[in-house]
Amino acid sequence: MRKNWTIILAIFVLKTAYFSAQDWTHHKGVYGIYETVSYRTKLNQEVVSSGFDEAYQANINSFPSIKLGYSYTSWGNLGIFSDWTVWGFDFGAGISYSKSVMNGYAADQNYYSDPVFEETSPNYTTFFNYYQPGNACLIDDYGVNLHFDVGTILYAGVELDAGPSRIRFTDNRIQGQKVNSLGWFANGRIQGGISIPLPFKIDSQVKLNCKAYGIFYGWSGRFYKLDWSAEDKKLKNFSTLKTNGTPLGLGLSLSLLFED
Repeated sequence: MRKNWTIILAIFVLKTAYFSAQDWTHHKGVYGIYETVSYRTKLNQEVVSSGFDEAYQANINSFPSIKLGYSYTSWGNLGIFSDWTVWGFDFGAGISYSKSVMNGYAADQNYYSDPVFEETSPNYTTFFNYYQPGNACLIDDYGVNLHFDVGTILYAGVELDAGPSRIRFTDNRIQGQKVNSLGWFANGRIQGGISIPLPFKIDSQVKLNCKAYGIFYGWSGRFYKLDWSAEDKKLKNFSTLKTNGTPLGLGLSLSLLFED
Protein backbone atom coordinates (compact mmCIF):
# COMPACT_ATOMS: atom_id res chain seq x y z
CA MET A 1 0.00 0.00 0.00
CA ARG A 2 2.82 2.44 0.92
CA LYS A 3 4.54 1.70 -2.41
CA ASN A 4 1.32 2.49 -4.31
CA TRP A 5 0.94 5.82 -2.54
CA THR A 6 4.58 6.67 -3.30
CA ILE A 7 3.99 6.06 -7.01
CA ILE A 8 0.77 8.14 -6.99
CA LEU A 9 2.55 11.00 -5.19
CA ALA A 10 5.46 10.94 -7.67
CA ILE A 11 3.05 11.10 -10.63
CA PHE A 12 1.17 13.99 -9.00
CA VAL A 13 4.37 15.97 -8.42
CA LEU A 14 5.53 15.43 -12.00
CA LYS A 15 2.18 16.48 -13.45
CA THR A 16 1.99 19.55 -11.20
CA ALA A 17 5.50 20.66 -12.11
CA TYR A 18 4.89 20.09 -15.82
CA PHE A 19 1.65 22.04 -16.07
CA SER A 20 2.85 24.85 -13.78
CA ALA A 21 6.06 25.39 -15.71
CA GLN A 22 6.37 28.56 -17.77
CA ASP A 23 8.34 29.63 -20.82
CA TRP A 24 9.01 26.13 -22.15
CA THR A 25 11.72 25.87 -24.79
CA HIS A 26 12.12 22.73 -26.89
CA HIS A 27 15.44 21.53 -28.27
CA LYS A 28 16.67 18.76 -30.55
CA GLY A 29 20.22 17.61 -31.03
CA VAL A 30 22.80 14.91 -30.41
CA TYR A 31 24.35 13.48 -27.25
CA GLY A 32 27.54 11.67 -26.31
CA ILE A 33 28.13 9.73 -23.07
CA TYR A 34 31.28 8.36 -21.44
CA GLU A 35 30.96 5.98 -18.47
CA THR A 36 33.07 3.82 -16.22
CA VAL A 37 30.89 1.10 -14.67
CA SER A 38 31.44 -1.91 -12.42
CA TYR A 39 28.94 -4.79 -12.27
CA ARG A 40 29.00 -7.03 -9.19
CA THR A 41 27.92 -10.22 -10.87
CA LYS A 42 26.81 -13.75 -10.09
CA LEU A 43 27.63 -16.36 -12.75
CA ASN A 44 25.81 -19.60 -13.48
CA GLN A 45 27.16 -22.19 -15.93
CA GLU A 46 25.31 -25.32 -17.08
CA VAL A 47 26.78 -28.12 -19.21
CA VAL A 48 24.22 -28.76 -21.95
CA SER A 49 24.75 -32.53 -22.32
CA SER A 50 24.61 -33.45 -18.63
CA GLY A 51 22.81 -30.58 -16.92
CA PHE A 52 25.73 -30.14 -14.50
CA ASP A 53 25.40 -26.72 -12.88
CA GLU A 54 27.97 -24.39 -11.28
CA ALA A 55 27.77 -20.96 -9.67
CA TYR A 56 30.49 -18.35 -9.20
CA GLN A 57 30.97 -14.64 -8.54
CA ALA A 58 32.84 -11.94 -10.42
CA ASN A 59 33.16 -8.26 -11.25
CA ILE A 60 32.60 -6.97 -14.77
CA ASN A 61 34.48 -3.69 -15.21
CA SER A 62 33.60 -1.54 -18.23
CA PHE A 63 36.20 1.01 -19.26
CA PRO A 64 34.92 2.66 -21.21
CA SER A 65 31.24 2.65 -22.14
CA ILE A 66 30.52 5.05 -25.00
CA LYS A 67 27.08 6.10 -26.25
CA LEU A 68 25.92 8.34 -29.10
CA GLY A 69 22.46 9.32 -30.23
CA TYR A 70 19.56 11.74 -30.73
CA SER A 71 18.27 13.91 -27.89
CA TYR A 72 14.96 15.73 -27.42
CA THR A 73 14.97 18.17 -24.50
CA SER A 74 12.46 20.65 -23.05
CA TRP A 75 13.22 23.23 -20.38
CA GLY A 76 11.07 25.63 -18.41
CA ASN A 77 10.78 27.36 -15.05
CA LEU A 78 8.37 27.04 -12.14
CA GLY A 79 7.24 30.66 -11.97
CA ILE A 80 9.01 31.54 -8.72
CA PHE A 81 12.34 31.13 -10.54
CA SER A 82 11.33 33.15 -13.61
CA ASP A 83 14.91 33.84 -14.70
CA TRP A 84 16.26 30.31 -14.30
CA THR A 85 15.75 27.13 -16.26
CA VAL A 86 15.12 24.87 -13.28
CA TRP A 87 12.80 22.20 -14.66
CA GLY A 88 12.80 19.99 -17.72
CA PHE A 89 13.11 16.56 -19.25
CA ASP A 90 15.47 14.89 -21.68
CA PHE A 91 14.78 11.85 -23.86
CA GLY A 92 17.61 10.18 -25.77
CA ALA A 93 17.83 7.24 -28.16
CA GLY A 94 20.99 5.95 -29.79
CA ILE A 95 23.66 3.25 -29.80
CA SER A 96 26.15 2.08 -27.17
CA TYR A 97 29.43 0.19 -26.96
CA SER A 98 31.20 -1.15 -23.87
CA LYS A 99 34.58 -2.84 -23.57
CA SER A 100 34.80 -4.86 -20.37
CA VAL A 101 37.03 -7.20 -18.39
CA MET A 102 35.54 -9.82 -16.07
CA ASN A 103 37.50 -10.68 -12.93
CA GLY A 104 36.88 -13.91 -11.01
CA TYR A 105 37.07 -14.21 -7.24
CA ALA A 106 38.56 -17.08 -5.31
CA ALA A 107 36.54 -18.53 -2.44
CA ASP A 108 38.67 -16.81 0.23
CA GLN A 109 38.34 -13.33 -1.32
CA ASN A 110 35.83 -10.78 -0.07
CA TYR A 111 33.58 -10.31 -3.07
CA TYR A 112 31.72 -7.32 -1.66
CA SER A 113 34.65 -5.13 -0.61
CA ASP A 114 37.44 -5.74 -3.14
CA PRO A 115 38.53 -2.82 -5.35
CA VAL A 116 36.48 -2.90 -8.55
CA PHE A 117 38.61 -1.20 -11.19
CA GLU A 118 41.38 -3.73 -11.80
CA GLU A 119 43.01 -5.52 -14.68
CA THR A 120 42.22 -9.15 -15.44
CA SER A 121 42.55 -11.75 -12.72
CA PRO A 122 45.94 -13.39 -12.12
CA ASN A 123 46.50 -16.80 -13.68
CA TYR A 124 45.82 -18.76 -10.49
CA THR A 125 42.21 -17.51 -10.40
CA THR A 126 39.79 -19.41 -12.66
CA PHE A 127 36.07 -19.08 -13.26
CA PHE A 128 34.22 -22.05 -11.72
CA ASN A 129 35.80 -25.14 -10.19
CA TYR A 130 35.10 -28.10 -12.47
CA TYR A 131 34.44 -26.89 -16.02
CA GLN A 132 36.82 -23.94 -16.18
CA PRO A 133 36.33 -21.77 -19.27
CA GLY A 134 39.41 -19.68 -18.44
CA ASN A 135 41.02 -17.25 -16.05
CA ALA A 136 40.68 -14.03 -18.05
CA CYS A 137 37.61 -12.75 -19.83
CA LEU A 138 37.01 -9.96 -22.35
CA ILE A 139 33.49 -8.74 -23.16
CA ASP A 140 32.28 -6.45 -25.97
CA ASP A 141 28.70 -5.15 -25.73
CA TYR A 142 26.98 -3.56 -28.76
CA GLY A 143 23.58 -2.16 -27.92
CA VAL A 144 20.72 0.26 -28.27
CA ASN A 145 20.66 3.04 -25.67
CA LEU A 146 17.50 4.68 -24.29
CA HIS A 147 17.37 7.19 -21.45
CA PHE A 148 14.82 9.53 -19.86
CA ASP A 149 15.87 12.20 -17.36
CA VAL A 150 13.78 14.66 -15.32
CA GLY A 151 15.15 17.85 -13.75
CA THR A 152 17.80 20.37 -14.71
CA ILE A 153 20.30 21.59 -12.15
CA LEU A 154 19.63 18.43 -10.15
CA TYR A 155 18.12 15.54 -12.10
CA ALA A 156 17.29 11.86 -11.93
CA GLY A 157 16.65 9.40 -14.71
CA VAL A 158 16.38 5.87 -15.98
CA GLU A 159 18.48 4.23 -18.71
CA LEU A 160 18.47 1.00 -20.69
CA ASP A 161 21.13 -0.64 -22.89
CA ALA A 162 20.49 -3.94 -24.67
CA GLY A 163 21.88 -5.86 -27.62
CA PRO A 164 24.41 -8.48 -28.74
CA SER A 165 27.45 -9.28 -26.61
CA ARG A 166 30.70 -11.05 -27.46
CA ILE A 167 32.59 -12.92 -24.71
CA ARG A 168 36.09 -14.47 -24.91
CA PHE A 169 37.87 -16.56 -22.25
CA THR A 170 41.51 -17.65 -22.19
CA ASP A 171 43.25 -20.17 -19.92
CA ASN A 172 47.03 -20.30 -19.85
CA ARG A 173 47.04 -23.56 -17.86
CA ILE A 174 45.33 -25.48 -20.69
CA GLN A 175 47.48 -24.94 -23.74
CA GLY A 176 45.52 -23.84 -26.78
CA GLN A 177 42.07 -23.85 -25.17
CA LYS A 178 39.64 -21.15 -26.27
CA VAL A 179 36.12 -20.48 -25.01
CA ASN A 180 33.94 -17.85 -26.63
CA SER A 181 30.40 -16.96 -27.62
CA LEU A 182 28.12 -14.35 -29.16
CA GLY A 183 25.16 -13.77 -26.83
CA TRP A 184 22.92 -11.03 -25.44
CA PHE A 185 23.03 -8.45 -22.67
CA ALA A 186 20.66 -5.98 -21.00
CA ASN A 187 21.52 -3.23 -18.50
CA GLY A 188 18.87 -1.14 -16.76
CA ARG A 189 19.52 1.38 -14.02
CA ILE A 190 18.48 4.48 -12.08
CA GLN A 191 20.94 7.37 -11.97
CA GLY A 192 21.15 11.00 -10.98
CA GLY A 193 23.41 14.04 -10.78
CA ILE A 194 23.72 17.59 -12.08
CA SER A 195 22.71 18.92 -15.48
CA ILE A 196 23.80 22.40 -16.59
CA PRO A 197 22.61 23.83 -19.94
CA LEU A 198 25.20 26.34 -21.19
CA PRO A 199 24.27 28.86 -23.92
CA PHE A 200 26.95 29.75 -26.43
CA LYS A 201 25.89 33.38 -25.94
CA ILE A 202 23.08 35.26 -24.20
CA ASP A 203 19.69 34.39 -25.76
CA SER A 204 21.36 31.88 -28.04
CA GLN A 205 19.16 29.14 -29.50
CA VAL A 206 22.08 26.70 -29.34
CA LYS A 207 22.97 25.11 -25.99
CA LEU A 208 25.49 22.63 -24.66
CA ASN A 209 23.92 20.51 -21.92
CA CYS A 210 26.54 19.09 -19.54
CA LYS A 211 25.74 16.23 -17.16
CA ALA A 212 27.75 14.51 -14.46
CA TYR A 213 26.04 11.63 -12.69
CA GLY A 214 26.31 8.51 -10.60
CA ILE A 215 24.67 5.12 -11.16
CA PHE A 216 23.24 3.97 -7.85
CA TYR A 217 20.74 1.20 -8.58
CA GLY A 218 19.92 -1.22 -11.37
CA TRP A 219 20.12 -4.68 -12.88
CA SER A 220 22.39 -6.28 -15.48
CA GLY A 221 22.09 -9.65 -17.20
CA ARG A 222 23.86 -11.63 -19.93
CA PHE A 223 23.27 -14.96 -21.67
CA TYR A 224 25.71 -16.99 -23.78
CA LYS A 225 26.00 -20.45 -25.36
CA LEU A 226 29.73 -21.16 -25.03
CA ASP A 227 31.84 -22.85 -27.72
CA TRP A 228 34.89 -24.72 -26.34
CA SER A 229 37.86 -25.57 -28.54
CA ALA A 230 41.35 -27.05 -28.00
CA GLU A 231 44.05 -28.52 -30.21
CA ASP A 232 42.31 -31.91 -30.28
CA LYS A 233 38.60 -31.03 -30.15
CA LYS A 234 35.90 -28.47 -30.83
CA LEU A 235 32.64 -28.41 -28.86
CA LYS A 236 29.73 -26.30 -30.13
CA ASN A 237 27.35 -24.93 -27.46
CA PHE A 238 29.08 -27.03 -24.80
CA SER A 239 27.72 -24.95 -21.91
CA THR A 240 25.45 -21.99 -21.22
CA LEU A 241 26.53 -19.00 -19.15
CA LYS A 242 24.13 -16.64 -17.42
CA THR A 243 25.10 -13.52 -15.46
CA ASN A 244 23.03 -11.46 -13.04
CA GLY A 245 24.53 -8.34 -11.51
CA THR A 246 24.19 -4.82 -10.12
CA PRO A 247 25.80 -1.78 -11.80
CA LEU A 248 27.64 1.01 -9.99
CA GLY A 249 29.57 3.77 -11.73
CA LEU A 250 30.09 7.33 -12.92
CA GLY A 251 29.28 9.06 -16.18
CA LEU A 252 29.67 12.26 -18.18
CA SER A 253 27.26 13.40 -20.89
CA LEU A 254 27.36 16.24 -23.41
CA SER A 255 24.41 17.22 -25.63
CA LEU A 256 24.57 19.76 -28.47
CA LEU A 257 21.02 21.11 -28.76
CA PHE A 258 19.22 23.46 -31.15
CA GLU A 259 15.99 25.23 -30.20
CA ASP A 260 12.93 24.41 -32.32
